[in-house]
Amino acid sequence: MILKKYNKRPSCKNIVVNTNFPCYSDNLLRYITVMGGDVENMRNLFYFMCVALLVAAGAGCGGGLGKPETATLDVPLPKYQQQQTELTPEQQYIAQVLTEQGYNINRDKPTVIVVHKLSRKLTCYRGLTPLKTYPVVLGNDPYNDKLCQGDTCTPEGVYRVRAKYPHPKWDSFIWLDYPNTQNWLKFGRAKEAGRIPPEADIGGQVGIHGTEDPYRNLTGQNWTKGCISLLNKDLDEIYPLVNDRTLVVITRQ
Repeated sequence: MILKKYNKRPSCKNIVVNTNFPCYSDNLLRYITVMGGDVENMRNLFYFMCVALLVAAGAGCGGGLGKPETATLDVPLPKYQQQQTELTPEQQYIAQVLTEQGYNINRDKPTVIVVHKLSRKLTCYRGLTPLKTYPVVLGNDPYNDKLCQGDTCTPEGVYRVRAKYPHPKWDSFIWLDYPNTQNWLKFGRAKEAGRIPPEADIGGQVGIHGTEDPYRNLTGQNWTKGCISLLNKDLDEIYPLVNDRTLVVITRQ
């Protein structure tokens, strides 16, 4: 402790103190004066320590002196690979069909209806995106490809929509462009091979429609003359999505 040097001895006359703390002696007054000097020194020491702490804290997050070390990894990070969603075989086939029909698969999103004859399923697509699958029934002969009128087979191939309209018997009718060029070629070859009678007609009026007897559809009866039949409530769902840009793909699988 450093004692201050006084030129004049202090007395109670020169110091203002609280009246509740009377000055009892000169020794007590001297003690108070000396301690006041120590408080000043302690205050200066406190300021110095605060500054030192602030400097030390700044050295923590990039504030220290000297060049920082370069961070290294024992094992290099793997290269980023963009994940690509793989198309199913059916989506790949639809993409091929759309391209062949003049559509840009990255821009155009037409309604595509895919009918599987063996599994009796119809799937509605928006571009390459499947929307919903419905059960269907087919012609009396659901296995073979249609060659002529009266064979009760459902045709196979890629078709466009000629028109759609309400039907008094089958709720609604989506009329396909059967026969198209491929059907005429098959028809001609079948006649040459004797597979159909010479007087056979190729037929027409093939499409997708509802039913007047839901029980036959629910029990899986193939009752049409070659068309594709859905329950009326299912047909009502896809009907608004069909237009002149719609493609209908009918496959045997």
